[in-house]
Amino acid sequence: MDKKTIMAGTAAILIFGAIIGNFAVNMYNQAPESATETKSLIGSNLPEYRLLSLDGVRENGNQWLGKVQVINFWATWCPPCKREIPTLIQLQNDYKDRGLQVIGIALDETEAVAKYVEEHGINYPALAGNDDVVEVSVKLGNDLGILPYTVIADRTGKISFIRYGEVDRETVENEINKLF
Repeated sequence: MDKKTIMAGTAAILIFGAIIGNFAVNMYNQAPESATETKSLIGSNLPEYRLLSLDGVRENGNQWLGKVQVINFWATWCPPCKREIPTLIQLQNDYKDRGLQVIGIALDETEAVAKYVEEHGINYPALAGNDDVVEVSVKLGNDLGILPYTVIADRTGKISFIRYGEVDRETVENEINKLF
């Protein structure tokens, strides 16, 4: 390779990096506005929704009223989603007797979700779909389409917590313990 080719390749990489970096900064800077809008959902009731379970039954979200709900939007192809699933499994185990219900809503094909649920021992209801899952996610404030996305609601279905991106055990425990 000659020097001109190397210089041109380096320039192309720098320009591409600048474009991607600018996009990331713009997305980050937009998040607080959207997060503010999403926070306005705090205290409002969960919207009604019906999504397909892995066995093809259309489940009604209202069936979990009376329990503290951790609603987690995820996908099998999403690395941060996959990282937080073991925490959600542990939380369901540790708090189910106190009235916790984790609900996983996957933006994914049912077959892929069913396989993932079985392989990873997911112990909470998993619902799956595409356009209908996006619609429910947006109704719950996820106007940026970010995964994972988590909403916590009290026993009456009032939204108490919303998080774009990955959540950790300590954060979820702090939020759900306010609701028991």
